[in-house]
Amino acid sequence: MAVSRPDWRLPRAWAGLGLALLLAGCAGEAPRPRSVVLVVVDTLRADHLGVYGYGRPTSPALDRWAAGAAIFERAWATSPWTLPSFGSLYTGQIPSRHAAGLLRQGGEERSFAFLDESTPSIGEILAERGFATAAVVNNPFLHPAFGLGRGFETWDYVFVNYAEYPRASQIVHWGLRWLGARDERPFLLVLHIFDPHLSYDPPPPVRGRFTSGYAGRLALPLKGFGWRNARWKPRAEEDRRFVVGAYDEELLFVDRQFARLFDGLEQRGLLDETLVVLTSDHGEEFFEHDGFEHGHTMFQELLRVPLLFWGPGVRPRRIETPVSLVDVLPTLLEALGLEPLPDLAGRSLWGLLSGGSDPAARALVAEGTLHGPDRKALLRWPWKLVVTAGQPARLYDLARDAGERRDEGRGDTGQSPPG
Repeated sequence: MAVSRPDWRLPRAWAGLGLALLLAGCAGEAPRPRSVVLVVVDTLRADHLGVYGYGRPTSPALDRWAAGAAIFERAWATSPWTLPSFGSLYTGQIPSRHAAGLLRQGGEERSFAFLDESTPSIGEILAERGFATAAVVNNPFLHPAFGLGRGFETWDYVFVNYAEYPRASQIVHWGLRWLGARDERPFLLVLHIFDPHLSYDPPPPVRGRFTSGYAGRLALPLKGFGWRNARWKPRAEEDRRFVVGAYDEELLFVDRQFARLFDGLEQRGLLDETLVVLTSDHGEEFFEHDGFEHGHTMFQELLRVPLLFWGPGVRPRRIETPVSLVDVLPTLLEALGLEPLPDLAGRSLWGLLSGGSDPAARALVAEGTLHGPDRKALLRWPWKLVVTAGQPARLYDLARDAGERRDEGRGDTGQSPPG
């Protein structure tokens, strides 16, 4: 399959911003954003976007806008499921420190811990500093009871079930409406988009774009293929292609809403004063290691996520430094000119975003599984160590073995290593 080439023509807003950055640099000034729009797309694999080299045209709008972005090639989630990763995104701490999503056993019942009350979270931090704070989220693990909405003036949680939730078009409409009604304070706006999560149900006009011609037994929406089917395997290759195609159609729909969002920010004159961040909480497994969905392993298809920044002070380029979701909070604080928090697991990427050199290498952590045995991963590029309760540890060299097929610790290979 020929790899499509994104249209890298720079949108007008970013072309003007680039000139402003050049002039500011000549004057010795470092421009900084005043506000933040943080977009988190649930279950979004980096390698299914054109900006990260995907062959299908799932993200033409994002690819075009990415010409003005700083793009992290090696961004890592801190867990393969939502609650712990969101906890890290909001606190700059790894899951074992912020506690959200840690398993609590009580007899035969299991439950998940809430965000630690003593851990400062992004909504609280910015609200205390005079920011307007709003978020719209729709995932059962983002229910207000888990504590992630602390400090937000508006925490709009809407979730019925995995087939009924606000679509990306509604989320963007809500965000733009909030922007139009806000006061003059600097702001943090979080838009959480759920569409790529099961049960894949792409709407018109994208439905059928990558699944047309399928004549197998599966149908959309894909219901009943959740955590109980982490080891579900399609009977035929055409079924696998259909599942992946349905997911990709969801991405194409989301991409069209990216275009609406950026156009709306541009029309409101916000792009020259707002830092826009796009990322995800985790990816999705499509049978690469005989698994499906997410929450159960530590393979790259679940942990590698997109991470892009646009805005004042950001130098558009690709950055290969390995980074983590724990780095987002300290980055936002420095970008906004706010004092750093002590003892964070993450570190600010603002120096990298503004064109600085790579900081010293460090190890990145992912931990906490939703299903199956407890697993942890440690990445110090290119080495990745995966530790699974009750099993031998596995070591991968991601530079030579991006598909994680060879355990370098034992020298064996296999099509389905228990990662």
